[in-house]
Amino acid sequence: MEVADCIEKKIRIGTFSIAAKIWGNENGIPVLALHGWLDNANTFDKIAPELASDLYIVAIDLAGHGLSDHRSDDSAYYLWDYAMDVLKVVDQLGWKKYNIIAHSMGTGVASIIAGAMPKTIDKLVFIDGLGAPFVIKEEDIVSGFRKSVQQLKMAKKTKLFGFSEETVPYFKTKEAAVKDRVDNVIGPISEAAASILVERSLKTIPGGFRWMYDPRIVLPEGYRMTESQAQLFIKKISSKTLILLGKQGLFGTGMYEGRLASFHSADIHWLPGGHHLHLETASEKITKLIHQFFKNSH
Repeated sequence: MEVADCIEKKIRIGTFSIAAKIWGNENGIPVLALHGWLDNANTFDKIAPELASDLYIVAIDLAGHGLSDHRSDDSAYYLWDYAMDVLKVVDQLGWKKYNIIAHSMGTGVASIIAGAMPKTIDKLVFIDGLGAPFVIKEEDIVSGFRKSVQQLKMAKKTKLFGFSEETVPYFKTKEAAVKDRVDNVIGPISEAAASILVERSLKTIPGGFRWMYDPRIVLPEGYRMTESQAQLFIKKISSKTLILLGKQGLFGTGMYEGRLASFHSADIHWLPGGHHLHLETASEKITKLIHQFFKNSH
């Protein structure tokens, strides 16, 4: 099965729509796939087609990302908001119990849902993510909120972070956009993997291209979880969890041992690769591990 075999769908939730790519048969095991920060549903293009014989995978673009709508000006982009969006999507799909495959920030959204409503989640797969990606020290919460307000005002005033007019191109070519994505702050990513993500992140305008994502998602959240809160959600997860981490990814330094220790039932694998290992050389190994995980669990 190729990427072209997926179905594109728009799911209406309240006042806006969430875009989705769907692989597999509706009679398959229901799986919601959640991408990472500044990414989109294309992040699952390597593994989803190979899993579609048994799984029914609905990979969504989170609000403000990919082909999904942006939030209104009086709204924000918090993990809690993404979690509420996911619950609305699941309601529209008619799922009572389902599974989640998540990458990076998507694992933060998944940890909220699986921790708060454990009976609705059967299995979890976390790819180079261990819950909330951005946390704050308790003593910094007040100043953190103040800084987020100031940064948003500054960005709008100075036209930074993509707040320029919609007619202003960021890049003259797609190749330039791919290079910009490769040179990201999150961690190394191959040109081939970046190209897959960029394909669903760019829009064509006269004179070149610009990112489609809402520029507000680049700015820090006004209110972030503390590390203890992030671990608390993980501790409340009762689902069997498959954790796939890149040896050169975000967690290879051992900084998040507290997160790993918070899982009650987790099968942990360290694989060669960086933060986007599922889009690179580890994709085949990841596919086999996920396939076996669901085969043994159903």
